[in-house]
Amino acid sequence: MSATAADGARISFDELLMISGCLALSLIADVAELPVWVTVTVAVSVAIRLARAAQGADAPPRAIRLIVSAVSIGLLFLQLRTFNGLSAGGTLLCLVAGLKILETRTRRDLRVVAMIVYFLSLAMLLQSESFWLFAYLVGVTWLTTSVQLRPTVSPSAGDRRRNLRLAGRLMAQAMPIAIVFWLFFPRLGGPLWQLPDDGRGATSGLGDSMSPGDITDLAMSDEVAFRVRFTAQTPPAEDRYWRGPVLHDFDGRAWTRPEAWRTVYPPLRFHGTAYEYVVSLEPDRHHWIFALDWPSQWNASQAYLTTDYMLMQRSSTMEPVDVIVTSRPLIEPKDPLTPGMRRIDTALPSGRNPRSMRLAQTIHAAHPDALDFVHAVLDMFRHEEFFYTLKPPRLAGDTVDEFLFDSRRGFCGHYASAFAALMRAAGIPARVVTGYHGGTFNRFAGYWIIRQSDAHAWDEVWIEGHGWLRVDPTSMIAPERVERGLNDIVSAGQSVTSRWQQRTPWLGDIRLRLDALRLLWRDRILRFDETSQVRLLELLHIPEPDGRKLVLVLAACLTAGMGWLTWQIRRDLTLRPRDRVERAYATLCRRLAAIGLERAPAEAAEAYAARVASHRPDLAAVVVDLCRRYSDLRYARPPALRTAAAFIVRVRSFRPRGSRASS
Repeated sequence: MSATAADGARISFDELLMISGCLALSLIADVAELPVWVTVTVAVSVAIRLARAAQGADAPPRAIRLIVSAVSIGLLFLQLRTFNGLSAGGTLLCLVAGLKILETRTRRDLRVVAMIVYFLSLAMLLQSESFWLFAYLVGVTWLTTSVQLRPTVSPSAGDRRRNLRLAGRLMAQAMPIAIVFWLFFPRLGGPLWQLPDDGRGATSGLGDSMSPGDITDLAMSDEVAFRVRFTAQTPPAEDRYWRGPVLHDFDGRAWTRPEAWRTVYPPLRFHGTAYEYVVSLEPDRHHWIFALDWPSQWNASQAYLTTDYMLMQRSSTMEPVDVIVTSRPLIEPKDPLTPGMRRIDTALPSGRNPRSMRLAQTIHAAHPDALDFVHAVLDMFRHEEFFYTLKPPRLAGDTVDEFLFDSRRGFCGHYASAFAALMRAAGIPARVVTGYHGGTFNRFAGYWIIRQSDAHAWDEVWIEGHGWLRVDPTSMIAPERVERGLNDIVSAGQSVTSRWQQRTPWLGDIRLRLDALRLLWRDRILRFDETSQVRLLELLHIPEPDGRKLVLVLAACLTAGMGWLTWQIRRDLTLRPRDRVERAYATLCRRLAAIGLERAPAEAAEAYAARVASHRPDLAAVVVDLCRRYSDLRYARPPALRTAAAFIVRVRSFRPRGSRASS
C-alpha cells in the first residue's frame, strides 16, 4: 500500500480511542489553567466521536462540525480578546484538538491530532520549569508516537509492545541530535527556556501584612520558599533567621508595612563572623530577598537595603534567581534612632487593647529599665500558662487583649504581635519582623531548603546603647521551634507530611534526593544560557570562543550525529541472523558465494546443497552434510548446545578451494 493510500485509510475505533487517550493525557497537566467550558467542549467532542465510532458510524455531518467550531472559537476569542501569547495560543490549541477529534476519520487525521499533542506538550513545557512535568510529557510523546506506528487496524498486545519499543528506540536515536542542538545552538543573551511571564508562575508566601493566624496557614504548606547554599561556614540555628517584611503600623489587630520605604538605611558597624551564601529564590510576586541578619554585601545590582534593613529588589522575581549575600550576626548603630522612626515604632491606636496597655504599664512600673522590662515580659510568657499551638482559637476585635487574657493559645504571630504591643505601650520602639527560621539541610547536595512551613515572626526592639535587638518571644513557649523548625514539633497541628518523615526517615531521604534533582534540572538545564555555552567551549579547549566557533562546533556535532544516525538506520535495514546457528549458516553461504556459488534468496538449505554438489562434486559431501545439519538444527526439535557448537566449529573450519577465505 502506498503512503498516500495508507494516510487515506479509515482508522478503527481502537486507534481513535488510543489517540483520544493521548490527547487526554496531554491536557491533564494543563487542565487547571483552561476555562471550564473549553475542557467540557473537548471532552464532549471526544465522547461523541468515540460513541459514533463504537456504533460503526462516521464523524458528524460537516455542517454541524463547522457550526460547533465557529461558535467555540468565537466564544474563546470573546473571552480572551486575543489568540497571541503562549497562554491564549495554548488554550486555542486545546480547543482545536478536541474539534479535530470530532472530525477524525482517516490516518491522516490521526497524524494531525498527534502533531497537536506534540505542540501542546511543547507549549506546557515552555510555561513550566518542572522536571516532573517534563518527564511526564516525554512519556506522553512516547505513547503518542507508538500509536502512529500501529501497522494494523486490530493489533495484538504483542504489536503494542513492539510499537512501544520502536517508539522508544526512535526517541533514543533522536536524543543525541536534540542534545547537540541544546548545547550548541546559539543563545540570544539569556536562557532559551524563558518567555514573557503572565504572572501565573509566582508562588504564595509571606505578605506585607500580618494578623494572628496568617502564618498558621503557611505553616501547613510544604512549598519551597527558597534554597540557600553557604560557601563556607554555616551559622548556628539561633542565627538562621531569614529576614523578610518588617511591619511597623499596628491598628489594634493587624500589622502592616508602610508602602514606600526606600530611604537610605542608617549606617551600621558590623561585627561577628561573616557568612557568605547564595540565596536561590523561587518565583514570587514580591520584591524582597530573604537574607540573614544583617546583610552587609550582595551582588544583585538592582537590590538595595531599606531603612529597616530589608534587602529588596526593584522588580518582582518572576523567574528563579541566585543572589550572593554576606551577613554578619552583630551590628552597632552609628547614629541614634531618629525622632521619625521612634514615632513610627512606638505608635499605638487609641482605645484599642486597653487591658494590655494597663498590663504593660504595671510591669514597666516594676521594671523601669528597658532591658529589664523586655526580660520581665519574656518571663511572663515563660512561666505563665501560655500555650503554643498551630490551631489557636479565632480572635476578633482587640486581638492582643483576647490573646493575653482569654485564649493564651497561639502561634508565633500571636506572640510577636502581643510582645511588640506591650513594648510600645511602655514607650520602647518595637516592630514585628516576618520571615523564615531554620530550614532543612539537604545532605545529598549540600544546601538548605527553606519551606513555607518554616515561616516565622519575631520582634526587634530598640535599646539605647545597643541598637535594634532581635527578640523571639515564641522561644519562651516552644524552644524546639527555634532550635529545629516547625516540621520537627510533635503537636496535633503538624502536617501529615512531617509525621511521615518522622516515622519513615527513608521517605525524607527520598524527598531530599528529588529536591536535589529538581535543583540540578533548574541550574544545569533551564538556566543554560550564552555564558554557559562559552564556558562549555572553554572546557572543550577551544581558544577565544565566540559565536562563529560555536556555529562551527554545532555543524561538526550535527555532522557526526547524522552520520551515526545514518549508520544506525543502515544497520537496522540490514537483515542479520538472530542466533549463532543462523550466523554460522550465513558464513557458509558467504564462503560458497566467494567461489561463484551464491545462494538464491528463497532457496532452501538442502536444495542449495544439491546445486553446489552438481557444480562442485569435490565439495558435495561436506556441503550436503552441513546443510542437512543446519536444517535439523533450524527446523527440527530445539538443538542441544553440543550439537549446535559442533556445527559452528565445522563451518568455521570449512575453506573451499578457490575462495578468498582460503587465501
